[in-house]
Amino acid sequence: MTTATTCWNCGFENQSGAKFCANCGKSQRQPCPECGADVPEGSRFCPNCGIPLASRPQPAAGSSGPVLTAETRRVITVLFADLVGSTGLTERLDPEEARDVIKKFYDVAQHIVERWYEGSIANYLGDGVLAVFGLPAAHENDPERAVRAGLAIRDAMPNLNDHLRTTHGIQLSVRVGINTGEVVAASGSTFDRDFLISDAVTTAARLQQAVPAGTVVIGERTYRLTKDSIEYRELPPLEVKGKDAPLPVWAGVAPLPETVDVRRITAPLVGRHAELGLLRHLYERSRDANLVQLVTILGQTGVGKSRLLREFLAVVRETDNPPMVLRGRSIAFGSQIGYHALLDILRGQAGLLDTDSPDLVRSKIRDWLHELLPGRDDLVDGMLLTFGTGEIADDPSLVRQRLFSSWKDLVVGLADARPVVLALEDLHWADDGVLDLIQLFAEASEGSSLFIICLARPELLERRPTWPGARRDSTNIELPPLRQHEAEQLAAALSSEALTSEVRQTVALRAGGNPLFVEELVRMLLEGSAPGAAIPETVQAVITARLDRLPANERRTLQAAAVIGRAFWPSAVAPIAGLPVEEVPKTVEALISKELVISRPRSAVSGEREFAFRHILTRDIAYAMLPKAQRQRAHAEAARWLEARAGERSEEVVEILAEHLHLAGDAARAAIYFHRAANKARRLYANADAISLFERALGAAEAAGRPAQQLAEISRDRGDVHQLLGHYDLAMTDFQRGLVAARQAGDLRQEAGLENRIGLIFHRQLELDEAERHFTSAIALAREAGERLTLGRSLVDLANIAWDRGRMDPTHPALVEGLTLLREDNDLSGLARALNLMCMGQTGAGNGELAIAAAQQALEAARAAGDKSRTATSLSYLSVVHGFLGRYAEALPYAEDAIRLAEEIGDRRRITYTHFFIGRVLVNWGHWGDAVQHLELGRRMGMARITEPWSYYFLGLAYHMLGDSERAKTIWTEGSHLEARSPAWKAMALLSGIGAARLSQETATLDRLLGEMLAMPFGIFIPSDAETLLPAGEALLDLGRAHDAQGFLDARRAGVQKLDAPPHLASMAILDAQLAVRRGDKAKALQNLDRAVQWSLRSEDAIREWRARELRLTLSNRNDDRDALRTLIQRIASGLTDEHRRIFMVSPRTVAALGEEQHSN
Repeated sequence: MTTATTCWNCGFENQSGAKFCANCGKSQRQPCPECGADVPEGSRFCPNCGIPLASRPQPAAGSSGPVLTAETRRVITVLFADLVGSTGLTERLDPEEARDVIKKFYDVAQHIVERWYEGSIANYLGDGVLAVFGLPAAHENDPERAVRAGLAIRDAMPNLNDHLRTTHGIQLSVRVGINTGEVVAASGSTFDRDFLISDAVTTAARLQQAVPAGTVVIGERTYRLTKDSIEYRELPPLEVKGKDAPLPVWAGVAPLPETVDVRRITAPLVGRHAELGLLRHLYERSRDANLVQLVTILGQTGVGKSRLLREFLAVVRETDNPPMVLRGRSIAFGSQIGYHALLDILRGQAGLLDTDSPDLVRSKIRDWLHELLPGRDDLVDGMLLTFGTGEIADDPSLVRQRLFSSWKDLVVGLADARPVVLALEDLHWADDGVLDLIQLFAEASEGSSLFIICLARPELLERRPTWPGARRDSTNIELPPLRQHEAEQLAAALSSEALTSEVRQTVALRAGGNPLFVEELVRMLLEGSAPGAAIPETVQAVITARLDRLPANERRTLQAAAVIGRAFWPSAVAPIAGLPVEEVPKTVEALISKELVISRPRSAVSGEREFAFRHILTRDIAYAMLPKAQRQRAHAEAARWLEARAGERSEEVVEILAEHLHLAGDAARAAIYFHRAANKARRLYANADAISLFERALGAAEAAGRPAQQLAEISRDRGDVHQLLGHYDLAMTDFQRGLVAARQAGDLRQEAGLENRIGLIFHRQLELDEAERHFTSAIALAREAGERLTLGRSLVDLANIAWDRGRMDPTHPALVEGLTLLREDNDLSGLARALNLMCMGQTGAGNGELAIAAAQQALEAARAAGDKSRTATSLSYLSVVHGFLGRYAEALPYAEDAIRLAEEIGDRRRITYTHFFIGRVLVNWGHWGDAVQHLELGRRMGMARITEPWSYYFLGLAYHMLGDSERAKTIWTEGSHLEARSPAWKAMALLSGIGAARLSQETATLDRLLGEMLAMPFGIFIPSDAETLLPAGEALLDLGRAHDAQGFLDARRAGVQKLDAPPHLASMAILDAQLAVRRGDKAKALQNLDRAVQWSLRSEDAIREWRARELRLTLSNRNDDRDALRTLIQRIASGLTDEHRRIFMVSPRTVAALGEEQHSN
């Protein structure tokens, strides 16, 4: 019986002995997830690194394999070194000799790559070597390690050639190509065939093929990451096979002298003053009491250890007795260089150069010691042992003993003479000898002012858990991340305040309080990147290196958590990580101790602790390390967990579910959830989010080949949001697209609803014939489909068309039927719309109280429906009706509430309307400067074409009352040419023309326009009739047409009286008074003007009060009128801007009213 072999990667059952999976093609060598070594089947521990394997991911029941496998996606640096001149070796040498030559080169390359710079040899390719830096474990400076290795291989060729000339009589040269890029590979030390299929590898190979022997050629990304540490020479761009354009390249020359700190941008010290104060205190104590003090500053990469040291040294160097500073740094590569930090000190103090001969090194050290410690020439040989030179004994322990003794004598001797600060950086990379020597320094006898300050990552405590030992004068300072406000302050300083507060906040959040991350993110922004752009490569390298140092289970847990999101829960992580759920909290606790994860005080999941990534960048990079295939399976698992957990409350997490399903490749279900998420956002009036989610729903639905009915629904719903925002063209596109889909699906209900929506767009754009056609079509389709909701709404909309054309009354059959249907079906939003139309119908008929009652019912219905858009509309209608009735104090609060709500939900059309309504009230109320602001704003928004004839008239009137006749004339001229939807609105356009003609004294034009006004039908919309009464009547009197003025007034008198609005009753009384004057009946005129003043005062209508009093002054010259006008003018002027006030106070009408000259209109 043949035993099947289960693929470790995908779970497929292969034949026994299969070397590669027949399903996914992966090698069936079972790699250790930590080191990548082959693991015999059934092993509980890796035979190479010893990691427990019992909890490795296993295929879940019913699944196609484990969610997370040993594969990883990451950025690596590839080195391709190729021997030049080796092809003829087999002709000139015996095969064994040729093999020996190549092996010598392999040995040199392997030693440099793996021993010196901790890279990995991925493959030996004939006479070439492929090396990788970043696999199996990443370092934050892998590109630099690769370039240094390439230069070292180049520089090793002379010595190798000396050997080859002696033994074989030949010499060779090498060329090296180095490139940085992204690959997918097993997360171990093995490199399978898939690894070779990557742009990073092929580009490195092709780069070296295109350059002369002896060249180390560098790709652009590698250059960008290493230009601060390597000297380069720019080369001409290279034409490379497979690339559309020549590649920019550089030749590596040599490593630059080591620098302690390279800063691109600088900022003042932020958030570290307490630590700086502690360091200063400890130093002063050491100096003043002649004590040895050891301080170790612990913190993750980029948290600010070096910056704190730099600030501390700057402070102590400014003291009266500045210390001698000995500064050294351990390095991450070059493990053969022991005591590197000590070498750093000698180079800096004695002025040593890498090019110095051994004799010159000895001489410089001797001179330096003679100057500082006369008589201690005996220390020279001990110092030379630091370089591995001098007299070296056979016993290594004796060498170590002498070196330690010499350095202790040196440092303590210096500290006996003056304060010494010994600063050692990157101590986590130091060899054990340096760590032991530091502890030896710390044990020096009292009487020496020695302050030792060490900088290290927390990994130091993994090597030396009790560091620095139980010494009284030893202190460890843990450097935490900056707080949010401190990180924002740092971002502001780094950008010289060039970033907005919102962007600074985003930077601080992404950086998680790490100053290096803040600096790199700010640098990217200043270079033109968007706030949400990709993670800086420097930051990515730091975090990737840190994650690679984690044990396999911890790293896998972190990656599984990254799939869930910023916050995560053990039961969600377990199935993705392939771990028992009870083990996940233990692993997470380890991540908490390493400051990668935090525990939140409250959990969104009942009965389970909630955790979160400390830095969002850590989450992003852990996620980016997952290959796309693993991400898909992981997101599918996350979606299953979330659905099971949410149950009936899935609406609360619908956006997250949609995202998981989308990333899992389940387009069909993603479309459903994106649609639900979009509608949720729409209900909350998060309009931009809703549109984005609808777009994603459409994309997913189309990708999944969903039915036309679903496409119609999504298009319809997105169109509704576009319509709310006033994006009528986009809304029309969505509705028409939805209509086509609805017809394809044979869905009459959808078709009817979309016909109605298309009609509404045409109505908004004053295309009444098209609107009527679509409303009529919607009614027919709705009747056929039995769709009562659409039928009721479409009947109301059709009635609205009739009203627009001047044929509307509150008993219109379509309105009555529509209202009945909407009430029966309890369609509160539709009912609110119908009642608002009824309100306007009653207003037009002069039934003010009935109009208010209808608008109030509309408001109640809209609020009960939770429809904020209809609520804002109903509030604005209440404002309009109260305004028409002269109840300005009541109208304004309704309008202000309407505009606040409309702004909250993004209803630009309602915002525009309401600005117009507010402006109209303010004009009559005498707040002309404020009125101009509202009317001009509404005019700029341009979303209310239907009401523009009214708005332009009142804007012109406001400018006229301010005394700005030229501006008034311009506005009225524009308003006279506006398209009007009905005779009532046409009358307002004519009124603008009349105003412009009167100001221009164009008698012929004025006469023509008045003729058109007299011919207009009246009684269609009584507030319009009332508004035209005074300005048109006075214009007729200007032309001596008193008879026509009387007829104009008499025809509209009944309607004005029925409306019973004090301002319009005042207008009628003012016109009656002027007609009485022309008949010679002064008493009757004064009687009418008295009534006009009273009506004006009742509604606080400034325009009518002013007009009535100035006319009464011409007839009786009453002092109370003069005083009242002065008071009114002062009230009006107090609310104006300086510019408006200046124009207003010198206008002829104002001057006349103040009594400085006689003037009458």
